[in-house]
Amino acid sequence: MNIIYLSSSCSDEKFSELREKGYTRKLPQAQKYHLLLREGIAQSIDGTVTSISAFPVNRQWTKRWKFPRETETVNGIDYVYPAFINANLFRQRNRNRGAKKEIKRIYRQGEECVIICDVLNHSIADAARACGKKYGIPVLGIVTDVPGYTSGARAKTLSPINRMIAKFVSKTKSKNLQKYDAYLFLTEEMNNVVNFNNRPYIVIEGHSDAKMLNVDNSLENKSEPKVAMYAGGIHKEFGIERMVNAFLKGDFDGWELHIYGDGNYQNDLTKVAAENPKVKYFGSQPNKLVVEKQLEASLLLNPRLTNAEYVKYSFPSKTMECMASGTPLLTTKLPGMPKDYYEYVYFFEDESEDGMLEAFKTVLSKSSDELYVFGKNAKAFVMNEKTNVKQAEKLMNFVCGLNKETGND
Repeated sequence: MNIIYLSSSCSDEKFSELREKGYTRKLPQAQKYHLLLREGIAQSIDGTVTSISAFPVNRQWTKRWKFPRETETVNGIDYVYPAFINANLFRQRNRNRGAKKEIKRIYRQGEECVIICDVLNHSIADAARACGKKYGIPVLGIVTDVPGYTSGARAKTLSPINRMIAKFVSKTKSKNLQKYDAYLFLTEEMNNVVNFNNRPYIVIEGHSDAKMLNVDNSLENKSEPKVAMYAGGIHKEFGIERMVNAFLKGDFDGWELHIYGDGNYQNDLTKVAAENPKVKYFGSQPNKLVVEKQLEASLLLNPRLTNAEYVKYSFPSKTMECMASGTPLLTTKLPGMPKDYYEYVYFFEDESEDGMLEAFKTVLSKSSDELYVFGKNAKAFVMNEKTNVKQAEKLMNFVCGLNKETGND
């Protein structure tokens, strides 16, 4: 079986190149999610994985207006980056036509194939569905967020015109979500608000990087003072302000709070860090550096509030990344988190500011050895059960069944 994988993510080398040149300002979460899943698939099948990738760039970030077609092969994956003109209308249209052309080329080779695509990337998802229907290729949509059920934190920073455009695109995406042959969801709840046609689906909450198995997390490498670290969206809606205030209330000796990322709380956070030496804000940094700092930290944090409707339809990728690092995680009890995770993470049981303070008092009072062993056990759990290779194997078993159901095997 051959897999045609469509998303906006690139090879790791290409993504780093785009960031270094200033061509993209995209955060690495989606890049890392799709990259790891592709690499897991490549190790799980007897066939070819072709990644048709739309560069995550737009005219706001670079004056370069023309990108030619490029190809490369990395870690057993054939990457194709269709050519496009870097202007609003042309960019989306070029990506759509380029993706269709590449799918047609692969289809004409006469080999059995399945299309897997990121449903949130409008132009290439349209190409995937159109070609699937035309050539009789099963199309599986990966749903990492449900349009209309997101926090809306970033939308608040958009201009009124761009907000209207984003709202229209969101409605269009919601309608198009009904048009896939099968789905990969992060949570069971996603199926209830997307899969009205009762198509086949599989729930895989995420995946950790199998390569982290060989990355050492040692007590000797831990920072002093001890570091409690958060990396991700710096939005008030995500509980960041509440978490920072709780930490400052505690005035914990021997601990600092380090935060990485950007969002609508970053200006306030910059002021807080300037006034409080125990809080340090480092802005948005490359994922490689973030992972290195996770190994040096003594505790990782995810204060994502669970009272919003959208949290039922998400499973933050940072949960997997944190656990795979071997540094313990203190998190809220997200509705989409499977219960087999519960014994491997610490919880903010009460999400109020005082409740978070109590959780900090409990966890930050633990010895370095106790924290280290807890994190080590969490890493063993995700390395044994949740790596990108193991999760890709589950997906490919599902896809094989899908092929038989559609009569394409």
